[in-house]
Amino acid sequence: MAKKNKTSPHITNCWNTIGVWSRSRRKCEKLEEYVHCRNCPVFLKGGHSVFERVAPPGYLSQWRKEISAKEVFDSSRNNSVLIFRVDHEWFALPAAVLDEIATERTVHRIPRNMNYFISGIVNINGEIKVCYSLSELLGLSNVVNATNKEDKHKPKRLVVIELDEKDYVFLVDEVKGLYLYGDSDLLPVPSTLNDINASLLLGTINKFNHQIAIFNISKFQDKLEEAVL
Repeated sequence: MAKKNKTSPHITNCWNTIGVWSRSRRKCEKLEEYVHCRNCPVFLKGGHSVFERVAPPGYLSQWRKEISAKEVFDSSRNNSVLIFRVDHEWFALPAAVLDEIATERTVHRIPRNMNYFISGIVNINGEIKVCYSLSELLGLSNVVNATNKEDKHKPKRLVVIELDEKDYVFLVDEVKGLYLYGDSDLLPVPSTLNDINASLLLGTINKFNHQIAIFNISKFQDKLEEAVL
């Protein structure tokens, strides 16, 4: 003879009939003491019973299949990147190097600075940082801007990345957000890119109806280091 399950006693949901969630004029006399049903031992016992119930046949095995399937799917997209726009071009950097995304603020020009790769200096959390111009660095400033009018109203952002314990700051026209992609999603670098920019890239991905260039972080750092004062 099967034993009766003692871990799932029948609990009357009095909180719905005479408790705080009831529309009945008749209220539980214990409310005077406990004020709210969630403070009452009967309500707590009812909550515990939900977790103590025996799962219906096949419920646990089905959820194991669901969870394992999602894990396999997610494991194939193990590259996390920050997607952003500079002028009319879209780029991405590994999320691991991202230190901060700050709101746009004044970039102060450096007197007698003839280096177009350096926009100036900017205050980031009380520290003065050099702000690089990716538009100049990547040769985008000479390209006609083909962005939509509505893009001009989107706020610019200062992106701060850390490479080898050194901060690099640059202004971007738009931050799209973080995105996961798999190695199989990576497409070859288009032949239309100039040789300088092509050498900085791992490849491209298609996302948000845009072709997004993924920076090779070591080559990108070398390019930043070349842009010295």
